[in-house]
Amino acid sequence: MKTFTALSVACALALSYTAVNAKDGTYTASEVGRNGEIKVQVQIKDNKIADVKILDWSETHPVADQTKTELLPNIVKNQSYNVANISGATLSSFAIKAAVRDCLKQAGLDVKEFGKAAAKAPQSSEIKVENADVVIVGAGGAGLSAAVTAAMAGKKVVLLEKNGFAGGNTSVSGGCFNVANVNQDNIKMTEGQKKIVEGILAEKPLNPLHQELINKLKKQWNEYTASGSNKLFDSPELHALQTWKSGDRKANLELVYTLTQNVKPMMKELEGIGFEWRPNANQFVGALWPRSNRAANFKSGVGYVDTFLQYIKDKNLPVQILLSTKANDLIIKDGRVAGVMAQAKIGTKYVLNAADGVILTTGGFGANVKMRNEYDELWGKKLGETTPTTNLPSATGDGISLAKKAGASLTQMGWIQLFPAGDPTTGATSFKLGENSCIYANKNGKRYVNESERRDVLAKANLAQEGGVFYVISSAKRALVDKDGRNAYGVKVADILKSGKSYKADTLEELAQKAGINGKNLVETVKRWNEFCKKGTGDEMGRPTCMDDHRLDEGGPYYATLMTPSVHHTMGGVTINKKAQVLNEAGNVIPGLYAAGEVTGGIHGTNRVGCNAVPDALVFGRIAALNFVK
Repeated sequence: MKTFTALSVACALALSYTAVNAKDGTYTASEVGRNGEIKVQVQIKDNKIADVKILDWSETHPVADQTKTELLPNIVKNQSYNVANISGATLSSFAIKAAVRDCLKQAGLDVKEFGKAAAKAPQSSEIKVENADVVIVGAGGAGLSAAVTAAMAGKKVVLLEKNGFAGGNTSVSGGCFNVANVNQDNIKMTEGQKKIVEGILAEKPLNPLHQELINKLKKQWNEYTASGSNKLFDSPELHALQTWKSGDRKANLELVYTLTQNVKPMMKELEGIGFEWRPNANQFVGALWPRSNRAANFKSGVGYVDTFLQYIKDKNLPVQILLSTKANDLIIKDGRVAGVMAQAKIGTKYVLNAADGVILTTGGFGANVKMRNEYDELWGKKLGETTPTTNLPSATGDGISLAKKAGASLTQMGWIQLFPAGDPTTGATSFKLGENSCIYANKNGKRYVNESERRDVLAKANLAQEGGVFYVISSAKRALVDKDGRNAYGVKVADILKSGKSYKADTLEELAQKAGINGKNLVETVKRWNEFCKKGTGDEMGRPTCMDDHRLDEGGPYYATLMTPSVHHTMGGVTINKKAQVLNEAGNVIPGLYAAGEVTGGIHGTNRVGCNAVPDALVFGRIAALNFVK
C-alpha cells in the first residue's frame, strides 16, 4: 500500500495544473512591432499549440514576411515561443512571441513550459556545384533588374541573397523614380524654376561633356521659350546637370548622363512587365525638380521587387534564387572573374560557376557603423550606433569587400548621405504622413530652410534644430492616406498616431498644443506659406514652387510628424564605367566583373538627388546584364 505525503500531493497537483486548467480554443493578443500593433491568433488543442496566425499588422513587406513563413511554424514545431528571431525583422519577431505568450496565459497554460529554447537546426556539410551563365550577388532592385534582363535573353542566372527574402533596400525605399518629360503635363512652370534653368545655362563649362550638355540644354530651352508654353520644362540633360551640380560636380558626369538617358527606357521596360505608374509626377524631398514618379499598383519600393519576381514566375525565366545564402569570395581563373563561392545559412556550400560573368548588386554600407565612421568625410565621423539608419541591417558593404579583394578600385567612399526626415527611433521613413518635402517647422513653430533643397543641406539644417528634431507639417487631405487608413508605406495611421510620433488635429492651434509647438508662430508660418502657394512667388525660404501635395490652404485636419535625419545612402563604392564594368586601380576593366546600384560609386558625388537611387539601381543593373546579350 502506497502512502502520499503532503509534499507529493502538492507536486502531483502542480504537474496536473496545466492539463486541468488549460482550455482548448482560439486566443488572440496584440503587441507593438516595428510599424504598429501586430494581432496574433493562437489555437490551443490538447494543451499544445496547434496553430499560430497573424490576423493584422502593418509590418514591412517583404522584410517581415519571414516571420509568417518561418517564425510561426517554428513556434508550433518546437512548442515554444523561444525560437530564433528573424534577421531584419527583430522587432516584429519580439512582438509576435510576446503575443503568443499572452495567448498561452489566457488559455491557462504554464507559460514557462513553452519558454524553453528551441534546438538549433543541424548544419549541412553538403557542397553543391552550380553552372550558370551569370551569377548575381544581391537580390535587391539592381540584382533583380539584371536577372530579368539576362534571363529574357536566354541566359541561365543564379541570384544570391544573404537575407531570407528578395528585395534589399529597394523594398523599404519610398520607391520614387526620377524621369524627365513623363507625367508632367499638369505642372506649370514657375518664375523660380525658370531662374534655376537660366542659372545652369550661365555656368562655365568644366569639361567637354559639360559643354555638350549645356549646348543641348540651351537649344531645348530656346525652343521651349519660343513656343510660349507654360508647362514645366524638363529634359535628360537638365536632369543630368542638376544631378551633377547637386553632388558638387564630383561625380563622373558620363555615368550621370548615362543614368538620365536610360531612365525613360527603364520606365517603359517596367510597364512592359506589369508595373503601373501614377499619372502625375511630383517633387519628393531632395529631388530638386518635379520629375518624381511612383507606382499606382504598389506602395513604396516593394513594387519593383514584386513586379520582377512575379514576371520571373509568370514567364518561367531561368533564374535560380538562393536565399539566406552569402557570397564569401569571387572565383578568379586566368585573370577573369569566373564565379562565386557562397554558403547558405543552413551550412550548404556552393561553388557557382559563371560562364559570362558576375554582377555585384549588394548595396551600400549604411548599416555598417565601423565602415561608415572609417570612411566618413562629411559628418565628423559621428555616425555611430546612436545615429539611426533607413537601411536594412544587411547593408554592410559586403560587395565592396569582395570587389576590393579582386583588385577593384574604390571611389568617393567618404560621402555618406543622411536622409533629412527619418523616424527618431528607428530611422525608418515608413511613419511619414504627407510628403517629406512638405514644410518643416521647429519647436518654435517656424520654418528655417527651403524644403526643396539638397538633402545634405536639409539634414544639416534639421540637425541644427533643438534636440536635432523637427516636424513635417501636412494636411490630412494631402497626406497620401488610403481608404483603409494606411499611409504611403501601408502603415496604419491609427498606429502612427498612437506611437506619439505624429499628431493630428482639426486646427493648427490644437495641433501645436498636442505636439508641443509654439502655436502662434505655427499659425503665422502656415499663413505665409499659403500666401506663397496662392501667388507662386516670394517664399520666405526661397522655394521656387508649391506643389499640390504640399498645400495647407484647404483647411484641417492637419498632421505634425516628428522627424530627425538618419543615415540613408552611401554614395561611394566600386568604380565602374558606363557599361557597369568594374575597374581596377589602373582604370582597366576587370574581366568578368560588373556592378550596379549602391555598391558602386561615382554617380552621385557628395550628395544624392532624391529619387535617383532606384533608377540608378535598375538602370545600371539592366546595363550590366546587357553586356551578356548578343
